[in-house]
Amino acid sequence: MAGVLGNINKSYVSSINFLDQREILNKVLDITNEEISFLDIMELTSRSTPTSVPVYNHFVNEELYVLGTVSAVTGSGVTGTTSAPPSVTATIDATAFAYVNVGELVLFPDGKVGYITSKAATTNIVVKSVDGSTLTLASGDKVSFFSNAAGEGSLSPDAKKWGVTKYDNQVQIFKGKFSITDVQKASKVEVEFQGKPFYMYKGQHESLMKFRGDISTALMFGRKSSTLFADASPALIDAEGKPVQTTGGMDQIVTSRGINQSLLTAGTATLADIQTLTQTLNKARCPQEYFLFVGTTMNIALDNLFNNLGNSALLSQGARFQIAGKTLDLGIDTVKIYGRTYHKKYLPLLDHQNIVNYTGSPNFKNSAYGAPAGKIKTNDGQMLDRLGVRYMAGDGTDLKYREILLGGLAPVPTNERSVLEIHYESVQGLEVLGANQFFKLS
Repeated sequence: MAGVLGNINKSYVSSINFLDQREILNKVLDITNEEISFLDIMELTSRSTPTSVPVYNHFVNEELYVLGTVSAVTGSGVTGTTSAPPSVTATIDATAFAYVNVGELVLFPDGKVGYITSKAATTNIVVKSVDGSTLTLASGDKVSFFSNAAGEGSLSPDAKKWGVTKYDNQVQIFKGKFSITDVQKASKVEVEFQGKPFYMYKGQHESLMKFRGDISTALMFGRKSSTLFADASPALIDAEGKPVQTTGGMDQIVTSRGINQSLLTAGTATLADIQTLTQTLNKARCPQEYFLFVGTTMNIALDNLFNNLGNSALLSQGARFQIAGKTLDLGIDTVKIYGRTYHKKYLPLLDHQNIVNYTGSPNFKNSAYGAPAGKIKTNDGQMLDRLGVRYMAGDGTDLKYREILLGGLAPVPTNERSVLEIHYESVQGLEVLGANQFFKLS
């Protein structure tokens, strides 16, 4: 600066001049966080299994013991002697009546034990006291057939047959597409993706993430359709009139067939909640180790509980797993309480503002889903994953993921149109084995 105060010569450069220029951060910032999904966890833990049919089944054996519900009683409370024990005649439900044999022992609500001496075709059983004590029974009571007793030199009882319960789920066809023209494909943009300053790479990546996201959300929140691909007159069809089949998701299967429990106080988990859950799981003879998938609401509620327990619960953060020979860090917190271990995994999907976390949305965001972490045993001693994904494959065709490149810009051009089309396809569905031992905590 020279001359009279206030005069500026041309060598002076004002910093204000820089306001006319732009500083560009040539990266696209990811605000959606769509890459951490339920599907990713299934694949990282090697829980994908091929199926050669679009509807896959599994069978669950029946309980070896049944409860009988009493609808009518005669002779209740009659007093007798040891040589002539008191007896009652009870009318029980048809299912239990078909199950029980003469000679079985009956456990009464007050702890007394009776012996079935005869059955009648009218669903009546005659039960005598084994020790001469008074037998008391009323309509609405439940009795357990817990054992049997036979006389010396007697015949064997009638044979019992146990059936199986059939459950099924089905695959769903997922499709996605990305398309770009010749000019768009060759045009540079101001941002980079994986070091490439072309729009194509960003668009292709986001199309793939949306495609995988669709699969993940269907595995969590889908509802099994009544329409099947093989239906001659399908109730659900697409724009071309073709039958559309959808898979049942985690929420539907666990809600309909698993254990459902609500917190005593909404949004607050207490020891009483965990005690009740533990008792319910033990009653159903559930395993001792669980994955627990949570959104923010249940994550906060459970963290507030576990972090305040001190030595009452053993909490470890960032637990690592050895699965299929691979060490995985899934961002999981592990807690052991009341003899059961829970591996708590936060799923961003359960907080998605445009799927489940909006005003009037279903209550998925306030729920925790418990899935047994180990395998389930079959009758012949094999061990199978309790939770996984089924995808169609067979005869040299793998429909887990397919990518088809079409158009004149494809590596192998398919027509003269100057476009590149990338088509994604997957045929997958959820499989839950032993759903009665899964739980939903809301």
